[in-house]
Amino acid sequence: MAKRSTASKRVTPTPASNAASYDASAIQVLEGLEAVRRRPAMYIGDTSTRGLHHLVEEVVDNSVDEAMAGFCKKIDVIVHRDNSVTVIDDGRGIPVDLHKTEKKSALEVVLTKLHAGGKFDSRTYKVAGGLHGVGVSVVNALSEWLEAEVKRDGKAYRQRYERGKPTTQLTLLGKASGTGTRIIFKADREIFKSGIVYNYDTLSNRLREIAFLNKGLTVSLADERSEKSVTYKFDGGIKEFVEHLNKSKTPLHQAVYFEDAREDVQVEVALQYNDGFAEHLFSFANNINTVDGGTHLSGFKSALTRCINQYCKAKNLFKGDAITIEGEDTRAGLTAVVSVKIPQPQFEGQTKAKLGSPEVEGIVASAANEKLSTFLEEHPSIASKIADKCLLEARARERARHERDLVRRKGLLESSTLPGKLADCSERDPALCEVYIVEGDSAGGCFAGDTKVALADGRKLSFRELVEEQKAGKQNFCYTILPDGRAGIEKTLHVRKTRSGAEVVEVLLDNGERVVCTPDHLFMRRDGSYRQATDLRPGESLMPLRRQRSRIERWVTIEGYEMVFDPAQQRWVFTHVLADEHNLRHGVYQENAGPHRHHLDFNKQNNNPTNLRRLTKAEHLEEHQRHAAATLRRPEVVEKVRRLHRTPQFRERIRQKMLEPEMRTALSVRAKRQWEDAAYKQYMVEKFLEFYRSSSAYRVQSGRRLLQAQKAYWNSAENRAQQAERVRSFFQQHPETRKAFSLQAKRQWADPKLRRWRSEKTREQWTPEFRQGRKRVYDQTYLNYSLRFLADVVERTGGATAYDEWRRRKRNNNLLKYETLCQRFFDGNEPRLLQAAENYNHRVVSVRKLRERTDVYDFEVPGTHNFALASGVFVHNSAKMGRDRRFQAILPIKGKILNVEKARLEKVLTNEEIRTIITALGCGVGNEFDLAKLRYHKILLMADADVDGNHIRTLLLTLFYRQMPKLIEEGHIYIAQPPLYKIKRGKREEYIETEDDLSNLLIELGAEGQTLIHLKTKRSFKDKTLLEIMRLLTEVEALVKGISRHRVELGEYFQRLDRKRGFPAHYVRLDGEAHFFYSDEELATFAQKHELDLDELEKASSGAKAQYAELLEATELEAIRKKLDKLDLALDEYVPADSKPAYKLVGETTQQTFTGLRDVLRAVQEAGRQGMTIQRYKGLGEMNPSQLWETTMDPAKRTILKVALEDSVEAERMFTTLMGEAVEPRKQFIEEHALEVKNLDI
Repeated sequence: MAKRSTASKRVTPTPASNAASYDASAIQVLEGLEAVRRRPAMYIGDTSTRGLHHLVEEVVDNSVDEAMAGFCKKIDVIVHRDNSVTVIDDGRGIPVDLHKTEKKSALEVVLTKLHAGGKFDSRTYKVAGGLHGVGVSVVNALSEWLEAEVKRDGKAYRQRYERGKPTTQLTLLGKASGTGTRIIFKADREIFKSGIVYNYDTLSNRLREIAFLNKGLTVSLADERSEKSVTYKFDGGIKEFVEHLNKSKTPLHQAVYFEDAREDVQVEVALQYNDGFAEHLFSFANNINTVDGGTHLSGFKSALTRCINQYCKAKNLFKGDAITIEGEDTRAGLTAVVSVKIPQPQFEGQTKAKLGSPEVEGIVASAANEKLSTFLEEHPSIASKIADKCLLEARARERARHERDLVRRKGLLESSTLPGKLADCSERDPALCEVYIVEGDSAGGCFAGDTKVALADGRKLSFRELVEEQKAGKQNFCYTILPDGRAGIEKTLHVRKTRSGAEVVEVLLDNGERVVCTPDHLFMRRDGSYRQATDLRPGESLMPLRRQRSRIERWVTIEGYEMVFDPAQQRWVFTHVLADEHNLRHGVYQENAGPHRHHLDFNKQNNNPTNLRRLTKAEHLEEHQRHAAATLRRPEVVEKVRRLHRTPQFRERIRQKMLEPEMRTALSVRAKRQWEDAAYKQYMVEKFLEFYRSSSAYRVQSGRRLLQAQKAYWNSAENRAQQAERVRSFFQQHPETRKAFSLQAKRQWADPKLRRWRSEKTREQWTPEFRQGRKRVYDQTYLNYSLRFLADVVERTGGATAYDEWRRRKRNNNLLKYETLCQRFFDGNEPRLLQAAENYNHRVVSVRKLRERTDVYDFEVPGTHNFALASGVFVHNSAKMGRDRRFQAILPIKGKILNVEKARLEKVLTNEEIRTIITALGCGVGNEFDLAKLRYHKILLMADADVDGNHIRTLLLTLFYRQMPKLIEEGHIYIAQPPLYKIKRGKREEYIETEDDLSNLLIELGAEGQTLIHLKTKRSFKDKTLLEIMRLLTEVEALVKGISRHRVELGEYFQRLDRKRGFPAHYVRLDGEAHFFYSDEELATFAQKHELDLDELEKASSGAKAQYAELLEATELEAIRKKLDKLDLALDEYVPADSKPAYKLVGETTQQTFTGLRDVLRAVQEAGRQGMTIQRYKGLGEMNPSQLWETTMDPAKRTILKVALEDSVEAERMFTTLMGEAVEPRKQFIEEHALEVKNLDI
């Protein structure tokens, strides 16, 4: 019998046929620096602004290592115009001899191999910051190009790299004086996609930091973009550093400094107390700013607490108080710098934000305890001040704890109820939620609950009643002012209570109505602008709402329907017509649905758009017949109607009806439908031609009509304006034609016959139509001025009798006589004139603050964002509607919060607005801060772009920096960026945030409708291709500015373009003659032949016999040239060699020729500026909610700035300078930066 095998059979699983295979072929081995380019964030933190500046720091750190080794005394950093960077030091220079194992120069090994360098050999560098050996090689990998120049042994060497790979051999340039290394690099735009722009202050602060940490080292920074420069050298080291940090504070004593060296670890500490409350501790390891601290900082903290406690006990300073000095007490008001130099430091990560060497903690603690104890004993006056300060902070901590307990017991800090002014979102996942902290209370409330709103269905309901109807599912409609100034109807959305117990004011109107609202709610003025309630003045005119029932008179043929006075047209309009316009705007039905507007419930007063439909004549008749059958189909009524239809009055009324524009339109629509029938159309054409050929009189009459139509066209102001603009543009672009026409005109006007002919033609031009058009323009001005003046006279005197007398006193030519006003605009109907004056506006009588607080309400009006109250005035709806309620919350704050820079925590907690912020965020404050309880992971600060708005934003940032720093450190704080400008040209509108955006927009607008023709190849470019060309030329424009700075003649430079070698990369002027070179080898040969020291020549003045410049722009120009070559365009034609036309730019009405591409670019930019209007936004209230959403709050379109703590030292200095007690540093800051202000709020 066979045995069953107990061994399990190994089965290899087979993947599904549609799944991707995963085997050895999927394993990639990245050679060289490719890993850096694939995952740059692993080496420099990120690829945003911080990572970009980290490249400079890596190169500088190599030079600093030379300084710490004692071989470097000076480091120069230069930011060039194209944002390439040069770092120069006078150290030993990177070795250039052949590396034994790699078989290439040591320079190339250092720049192309990770973990290669001299830092691993303690004989070369005992102490160094770059111990991973990846710094400069990472910079090389992430650079579009990099050039390294080394001076050693009296010779200069150079080698070029592109994206980490050498493109030239190591070249001997010639002789050189001194030693050192120069690294020039341009960060790669393929890696840093957000842009390559270095911040001068960021670089300056880091270089100053390095100078402080290295006594006697000279560090300079030059920015060719802004022509700023600075040089740092501090012989006092970190002692001067602490004094610098406390410059804007009030120190309690002189800075304390001590140093020690134990177990090959050098320890330096400098500290100084001030009268503030915040701690400012900064730690460094081998010159690297360990922003997250580490073992050296924790060692210092423990030593400081222990030392001060021991001193207080020894001196019996506690005096029986039941308090102890804790660590936070010893660090309140303390500014300290701890710097250690370690042979083999251990950092957490390549960015080295935290020191992890465990042995350092004990070394620093021991050294600090010993040195500080000795210092306190030897300096009793300083020791006494420090001890008193610490004891004072300990007692203040106890008071703050009691204050928190008191606030908590009152339910003001921790409450299950969120602040009433907070408009929360519906999402409950904090990671998906965001809150806007907004300046102003208008976002948090509007009107008292019993305030009534005028509704389109004829009712007047309070906000509370509207809330209940909304809950029941009813859709209401309100009156609104449309964007063109006419009256309209729109939906009411999201009716809700916005705030409990709000501060309110009462606005009294001249019709006796009272409006109770929040102080900063916006009222619409008669001119359509808005003003806050508290800013309204007695006598100020507001936009009115007037309603009445129709009566049969003149043009009104239906009775009992509601009418609204339209402020734009100065006449009454039917409300059901406004409802019909609403339905047409929103596509409820089309205009061709029928000419009759029908109330579905047969209620003339219910003008909700949902109650209105358009019907054809037959449908309308059928609907009324159905209704009549149920109500009026009695025999006696039918007979009465029959008799009525036979009367002459009824027949005349029908005749007049057929003449009305609406009826004529309906007949026209019917006729158009007939003409869509081909057979009917053919029949009518034949009949017309038969008639036309047989009637000479008709042919003459037709000719006259055509002539009148042409005259009517030219009588149009818009048509004439368009032609005038076309003529103006033509002559601006063709000055020679303008001059020729001018000479011809002078000759013509010298002819008497021509002058007589012109006089006759002028009389012919002043046709009745022309005079009528001119009269219309003047009449509108006369009507507005006169009607406003009459309204004022009627209000003051109770009638119009005094109008003409007051008009004579006014002496205003725009005021018509009373009789003229009545006859010209109101057909002599004086009651109608007085009615128009009565309805012209409402006026404010007074505004007063009410003592009692109340709940306030608001709703949204989509599109127009205004509505009419039952009291007869139009108001704005809340700006809170510019958000998405699902995940966006709004927290309005009133005015400026407390400056926490100058206050202890117990005082901070007494501020109502700060308590509101703490409660809304939910994460606590101070020692009780808990990030896990944060209710919104995005906190956005949104304030006006004026002085007050900037101040409020700074106060909020100070609050978060001092009391909730974790929110900044963990990346939860953002600054909303409303647009600075709104650009408008024609129908196009754009929101602009930067000057670069404006430049790009000019090109886009200028290129619209244009075609560029290359005259030589006959090739044309338009639309996207033309736009791409213009953007490339804009880059060229920026690059040539850098070339011109070296005193290189542009025409000559562009003519030196070689199709194989590209643009010259080096330039030497010797004895007045220019020499251009395309490679380092060519330059080296020339320098050796003429025995030139290029390093010295680069520093030579403009008048020197020999000068040298490296043209860093050549690489980018060559890249642009290749792109243009693909389009058959030559970059050497940017600056033309002759005046022969090479390009033609053809627009809709213009044609221009140009000799070079630079002139084409300037013409397109100028075309973009024509007809452009620019509106600058200073306040959020200047934007309606839809604009606010589109520009500032829509996650898909908005721009927000993330607040990051990149440089804790500089952040500390800036907050202290701007928000601290000392005035002089703030004054100095303003004086230094005054000229940098771009948008001054005056």
